[in-house]
Amino acid sequence: MRIHVSHADAVDDLREYLQRCDCVVELRGRTDLEADPPDRDVEPQYLRMELDAYLRVWRTMHPGATAEIADSVKDSLFDL
Repeated sequence: MRIHVSHADAVDDLREYLQRCDCVVELRGRTDLEADPPDRDVEPQYLRMELDAYLRVWRTMHPGATAEIADSVKDSLFDL
């Protein structure tokens, strides 16, 4: 899932945090990551909920920074 981070200087910290949560994470630009939660045999919406929960915790630890899962419309724009 594509994640947009508000500050480029926070991207590495978020990447490391998600990796500690056993997510697979790849850098996709100065402010974007591609991340997938640990592989589980559940519906995709539950994986999105899990990743969103990790992001809520990270945002709490980093006041002023935002990290959001990109909407599917925005995802398609990244692929152009």
